[in-house]
Amino acid sequence: MIKGCLLVLFSFLYSIQSVAQDTISSVLVSEVLLKKHVYTLASDSLQGRQTGTIGQYKAADYCVKTFKDNHLLPVFQLDSLWWTFLQKYYFIPALVSYFGRMTVTAKRSELSNPPLANDDTNQILFAHNVGALLVGSDLKNEIVIVSAHYDHLGKNGNLIYNGADDNASSTASVLAMAAAFDSLAQQGIRPRRSILFLLFSGEEGGLIGSKYFVAASPFDMNQIICDLNVDMVGRTDLKHRKRPDYCYLITGKSDKELKQTIEVANQKSVNLNLDYRYDSENDPSQFYYRSDHYNFAKQGIPIAFFMDGEHPDYHQPSDSADKINYIVLQKRATLVFQSAWMMANPKK
Repeated sequence: MIKGCLLVLFSFLYSIQSVAQDTISSVLVSEVLLKKHVYTLASDSLQGRQTGTIGQYKAADYCVKTFKDNHLLPVFQLDSLWWTFLQKYYFIPALVSYFGRMTVTAKRSELSNPPLANDDTNQILFAHNVGALLVGSDLKNEIVIVSAHYDHLGKNGNLIYNGADDNASSTASVLAMAAAFDSLAQQGIRPRRSILFLLFSGEEGGLIGSKYFVAASPFDMNQIICDLNVDMVGRTDLKHRKRPDYCYLITGKSDKELKQTIEVANQKSVNLNLDYRYDSENDPSQFYYRSDHYNFAKQGIPIAFFMDGEHPDYHQPSDSADKINYIVLQKRATLVFQSAWMMANPKK
């Protein structure tokens, strides 16, 4: 059962008649919304969204506002009466070198307890995960997670690492998917299972946002059906430069049912080329271990990781919003949306 009787409260707030149809394969995630969100999140005003900075806090506020506009519910409990979309955690930054075409020195973080006093000798910072729930109909206690990280590398002198592909593209996808689910819900078309839209900070610093969520989740882990994690879905790598209608898919070695569901969702909707080149825990690039789904996989939760691979602008200041392929981004976001819909509507 959910901690703090969370879904009991939600049942009072959301007692409506629901309809769950077998397929909504004609529904597309809005390209207009995707573009709006990417340009906002990857703007200079957010200063690269580095975890623990004003830019990251502003990005979190933008995501919260978007979730509220889409009639979603907060999932983190402040006290017996108040709930919030923000999950606050504390961390201590350290230095590490990042993956990429060029070596980029950035801050790696470790989770921390809150500071005990204002003169604490450790540099303890805070950050937020952002979470919002669409309550399901008859299987509301079962949860499908759609996740992405919204942080990036911040600034280096006057250079801003805006992170349009990494990972404004996927944050925009989650926000636009939430709008699509809300639009259906407003028409009485609601998934059987609940959908948790989850945006992490701290990914670039060592997956600490998702690590904290798993350790301090408002849900029991056995309620979570799967995590569909999206990380870089707006660009094309060199291998696919002539055929951009693709998406790399990585799943756990025992997640065959989830993988098959995604393949069916793809065939019924956007029909992308699903590339399994990196679909191995032993792949030299180690993508299986490099994004937030990994913290769910360690809990035995089925995962799927959607990405576009690496390109010359990866982890560079040149990763800008004008370089995103919004047509392809729409198709990949729609693939995740359709997959989430199928996972949230098991056959009776």
